[in-house]
Amino acid sequence: MLSLRPTTMDDLVDLAAWEAEPETAPWLGETGPAWHARALHDPGQEHLVAVRAEAAVGFAVLAGLRDGDAVELRRMVISPPHRRTGLGRSLLTSVLARAYGHHRARRVWLDVKAHNHRARALYESEGFTVTETLTGAVTEADGALTDLVIMAHQVR
Repeated sequence: MLSLRPTTMDDLVDLAAWEAEPETAPWLGETGPAWHARALHDPGQEHLVAVRAEAAVGFAVLAGLRDGDAVELRRMVISPPHRRTGLGRSLLTSVLARAYGHHRARRVWLDVKAHNHRARALYESEGFTVTETLTGAVTEADGALTDLVIMAHQVR
């Protein structure tokens, strides 16, 4: 069983370490404890840790909470030892339930790099659809330009 709890400052070192993993880092923009601290202190964002059997196994950040009926899933990461176990799907469904139930969202949206096929397959399998592609929107560390895909999920 997966549950969500508010992130604390004490969590930030672990969360930043999960993001720095070679399997995760290429898919993210800015990372690190300072990024998380800003999210924690922003009233328009909600930073949540996923917990299973009293251990933190992932996190998610919701944003745009004061902007009306659309909530952004800004970030979602599963800790390295818990990847490929179905917890990513569990976290996604828990976060969607939180956005629709607690925040009264009518739509949840996210952006994902076009070549992040594993993440896109998860989002699509949970009902997200592509609404727009921003060509060359992200400059990678090597200078290459990457497309960013905007996906949305509507309340059912």
